[in-house]
Amino acid sequence: MSMNFDPIYQEVILDHYKNPRNCKEIEGLSEKGHNASCGDKVEVITKIEDGKIEDLSVCTKGCAICTASGSIMSEKVKGMDIEETMKFVEKVKKYFKGELPEEEFDSIFELKALSGVRKFPVRIKCALLPWITLENTLKKEE
Repeated sequence: MSMNFDPIYQEVILDHYKNPRNCKEIEGLSEKGHNASCGDKVEVITKIEDGKIEDLSVCTKGCAICTASGSIMSEKVKGMDIEETMKFVEKVKKYFKGELPEEEFDSIFELKALSGVRKFPVRIKCALLPWITLENTLKKEE
């Protein structure tokens, strides 16, 4: 990684990149996302039951930031209801775009590992691609 991340954060990002969580075959609503500026690709599949994300698959082909973000996202939102998830996605988007101060972002440690991308606008797209793709998937459910 060429960006300057805290060594602990680098470990988290590399772990999620090398061992992405929840990339698997499932039946459900599917959406594909693509970042034309760097070539990242993501597919999000959600299995919704009773208004909740019962299961989720996030498979990426791209950089460590995109893959780690998708992997972290898959662990965070599984089991959340759709409305709660959509609100959280908005919060994540504001956080990475610098519209939400760090101290107001009460998320999980792993997602804060990606906070360094806030200094690099081009990399923000990498971190947000899985989240925007999830949002687009859930809009199909509404």
